[in-house]
Amino acid sequence: MLKDIQIQSITTDVSYDRGVKGFERGIVEEIMPCDDAGRAYDSLIESSSGTGMYRVHVRLSKTGNAVESYHCTCPAAERYLGACKHVVAVLKAVQAHQQAAADRSWSLEKLDASEKGKGKTQAARTNEGGRQLLRLFGADDPVRVFVRQDPVYLVPRLFSQSLHDGSILSWLEFRVGMEKLYVVRSVADFVSAVHAGTPWQLGKSGMIETASIRWADAVSEGLWQLLEQAARDEKLLHTFQNETRYYYVPYQKTFLDGKRLRLSPQGLDRFLEIMGGMAFDLFVNDSEAICVQVEEGHPSIRVSVREYKGGGTVAMEADDMMPLTEDGRLIYQTDRLYRVDAHFAKAFVPLWRAFARASFVRLGKSDLERFFAEAMPRIEQIADVEVADAFLTQYLLMPLAAELYIDYEKDGIAVRPVFSYGETRFNPLAAKAPAVEGGRMLIRNERQEKGFLAQFLAYGFEQERDRLVQPDEEKSYDFLTEALPAMPDWVEVFYADSFERRPVRPMPNVTAGVSINDMDLLEVTFDVKGMDFQELIAILDSYRQKRRYHRMKDKSFIMLGDQQLATIADLVEDTGLKNGKAKGGGTVEMPLANALYLDSLARDDELQLARSKEFRRIVRDIRSPQDADIPVPESLQHVLRDYQVTGFNWMTTLAAHHLGGILADDMGLGKTLQVIAFLLAQKEAGASPSLVVAPTSLLYNWIDEVEKFTPELTARAVTGTKGEREAILAEDSPCDLLVTTYNTLKRDITAYEKRKFRYVFLDEAQHIKNPATQSARAVKRLHMAGCFALTGTPIENTLTELWSIFDFLMPGYLFGHAKFKQRFETPIVRADDKKAMHALQRRVMPFILRRMKKDVLKELPDKVERKLVGTMTPKQEKIYQAWFLKSQKEFAKELAANGFGESRIKILAILTRLRQIACDPALFLEEYEGGSGKLDMLEEVVSDAMQSGHRMLIFSQFTTMLSHIAARLRKTGITFLYLDGSTQALERVRLVKAFNQGTTPVFLISLKAGGTGLNLTGADMVIHFDPWWNPAVEDQATDRAYRLGQKNNVQVVKLLMKDTVEEKIYKLQEKKKSLIDQMIRPGENFLSKLTEEELRALFAR
Repeated sequence: MLKDIQIQSITTDVSYDRGVKGFERGIVEEIMPCDDAGRAYDSLIESSSGTGMYRVHVRLSKTGNAVESYHCTCPAAERYLGACKHVVAVLKAVQAHQQAAADRSWSLEKLDASEKGKGKTQAARTNEGGRQLLRLFGADDPVRVFVRQDPVYLVPRLFSQSLHDGSILSWLEFRVGMEKLYVVRSVADFVSAVHAGTPWQLGKSGMIETASIRWADAVSEGLWQLLEQAARDEKLLHTFQNETRYYYVPYQKTFLDGKRLRLSPQGLDRFLEIMGGMAFDLFVNDSEAICVQVEEGHPSIRVSVREYKGGGTVAMEADDMMPLTEDGRLIYQTDRLYRVDAHFAKAFVPLWRAFARASFVRLGKSDLERFFAEAMPRIEQIADVEVADAFLTQYLLMPLAAELYIDYEKDGIAVRPVFSYGETRFNPLAAKAPAVEGGRMLIRNERQEKGFLAQFLAYGFEQERDRLVQPDEEKSYDFLTEALPAMPDWVEVFYADSFERRPVRPMPNVTAGVSINDMDLLEVTFDVKGMDFQELIAILDSYRQKRRYHRMKDKSFIMLGDQQLATIADLVEDTGLKNGKAKGGGTVEMPLANALYLDSLARDDELQLARSKEFRRIVRDIRSPQDADIPVPESLQHVLRDYQVTGFNWMTTLAAHHLGGILADDMGLGKTLQVIAFLLAQKEAGASPSLVVAPTSLLYNWIDEVEKFTPELTARAVTGTKGEREAILAEDSPCDLLVTTYNTLKRDITAYEKRKFRYVFLDEAQHIKNPATQSARAVKRLHMAGCFALTGTPIENTLTELWSIFDFLMPGYLFGHAKFKQRFETPIVRADDKKAMHALQRRVMPFILRRMKKDVLKELPDKVERKLVGTMTPKQEKIYQAWFLKSQKEFAKELAANGFGESRIKILAILTRLRQIACDPALFLEEYEGGSGKLDMLEEVVSDAMQSGHRMLIFSQFTTMLSHIAARLRKTGITFLYLDGSTQALERVRLVKAFNQGTTPVFLISLKAGGTGLNLTGADMVIHFDPWWNPAVEDQATDRAYRLGQKNNVQVVKLLMKDTVEEKIYKLQEKKKSLIDQMIRPGENFLSKLTEEELRALFAR
């Protein structure tokens, strides 16, 4: 129900008071519901001057307890923020309407008032519906008393009767009982008794308490279900018959008739399914009971053909045989019940019908030829046929055999058929059958001949003299791969001399060998048995065109579709082989970076690859750096942890082979220390310096770490004026490491280009995630012997970010940007293509070393995350509700004007304003004095934490909000440190040291300025005052405290305001974890990944 606070939150105090008074004066004469749900209402209100009418429309939330939207045509509604007095008056009327609907006494009073003029009301009477309700649930319904008794058996007998017209009737009769079985005289009465729970009499003294019936076995239960289904079918059929006629038809039993359960063909199948392998009694045409069970196989049938008075007789001998179904699929013979296949049944049915009334038939001389040509070949399929010798001397009775002679014809094929009956051979396209030696008459199986030739017509062959020709290549391939393999056994195929091999064959195995040459490049050699390399390239080209086959130079067909081809086709395209870049013999040189990709193909059996000993060694060292035997610098042997030694080994191995990689360890695991150890091990007199490019905030952190852990190394920060920076770069004095920032590098890139660096390291490498930025372009202009990237989040928004980093590390390894998007990013992001994801993982994972704190730092304390949800102050909530309604209108207007895709920036601005109000309306409303529920909650959290001895980091994305928090802390006497984007680099270092070494309980930090590069293990509590869009950014901020060196458990607290967009965003973030979590551990640009439906939900009540 709508509350006053909801109405007050959308208007000013003056408009609310005027609206309430107007409602009480009765200015709202009527409200008209606009929908059945009671959410929308219209009303017309006369203007104060009486010169016109204003139309008011209001819409409530689904629950009816909040205002979703409103509109009034009065001038004041357009000029002022919030609802006008007319809207308030209508909402008060709606509120009264809701109250009246909920108040039952109000409804009854209205009912009584309407009856007053009618005299005394009549007492209510039970109508027919009420009487039926009492009957259905009344005392007439028998109470079932369950009695313990033995299980009940239901035993069937199957009867089968053949009629004069050739049809067959089947039915079941039953016996029922426990220790002794009794005939069921009426199956319909038995079903009714069990349903009603009434006793069923067995003989003179026996009884089955059907209310307590338990079936003894699965067969009995299955037979009971068969009876139940028959009873339902009979009732439905009777109802249907009477509904479709204009007159009443007396009830005629269809399935349940006395002792009989009549079986349809489907019912018989169901009965046999229930019986399974169990034996049962069968009665065939009034025979005695025969105990049978169903078995697979064929009955024995013998047919004899004898000479008789110039003609002949045909007799069938089949001992005690009868089909139990009209389709011939179930046949009884001599105590056996055969379930035969459809092919046997198709030939059996006409044979059975021919001999149903006589054991033999006579044929005149003129019909013998037709019998031998048409009937006997089909009879021979199911019976042993014996033909009298006299007929064998008159007729050539041999089965049809065929020979196919296949040759190429233009782009297709030609076929010459030859039929043979014994020694008699002929081409049916060229001439009639020749005369048979000895004057015998050739009996041709014309039906079989026509069916054979019809197959060629189906594939578009046309007759040309004595051949059938199909000139089309594709249709020829279809025939060779579909029809030809399906030819029956009596067809033999011969190929012309032009066929060096079979016309259609599978793709031969492609093998490859890989080794490493003196130039540190991979040499890959492809080998296909019986095929030159250019033919392989042509086959792969056909495969890329998605063709089903490839036509070889010798005109034979190679079937395509092998999984191996997909791998090789991609490999050939990626290496440029298809453009003719191979050496002689199909050998190609590839960058060493592809070694681990090739090895993974071989491991997954997608490529038969012979690998050299040196190749295997390099792959092993990169895949298993923890097993590498590389000496750690003596000064760091007791400093590095085991996982840091692994990282050191990994970088050393990659660098030895001029390869790069991403050290993507979780924040706080000491990536900087691993790099310093690597640089110390690589230190050589006279060598060029290495370069670290880092965010401004981390510049001096690198200098401090080098001085702390490796004083043997000399490190300099490239700072000062432009002249001073250029002088440092131009100096030849010994220096092991230069440290610069991304901003400085892109300004001085011309000077950096002149230097050759030994190694280049990008710290927080997500700074080059956008390949179009100046920072990304600048670092890719550097000259160095090797390079690495350091980042805890290689992917935050899109896969292009990963490509950009690899384009710096190993240019071309992930192809050009356009090809990368086509091969990987588009299929993965848009279609969730698992195959493309797996292929990308194969390429990048060997060059990404990623360890999580929970896996390598077992001694690291726990991190406990929780959210605290608070309520806004009354004035804060009132402002929020007003702005929310305004935002709904702006959102709808923006979508209508510019569409979903072009409105994201505007939507972000709208949402940001709502989030600011949830934090503190004073962020943008001057002279606001209504307080902040979130500041109140923070003050309480901080106070409690300090009493418990905690030291905390408080992050906010709004620097103005940090100022408000600082003012609140000063007011309460709490000391704190402060850092935002305006804090100079040296001052940042001083503040970090002061916090870690001191006792100041609170450090206020701007999320963007201090979310990375700071080591603040002096804190054991992290508070996110206003959660950020991107959870990965929050994680980075949290890891300022939760990192190596932390001794205490860390609490992470997120502050949210109830029933605000903050809470909705948090719930959506929990649903929509990072875009490519399967790959590494990216973050996610939350807003850009929301669907239109999800964005609309943020603006819904």
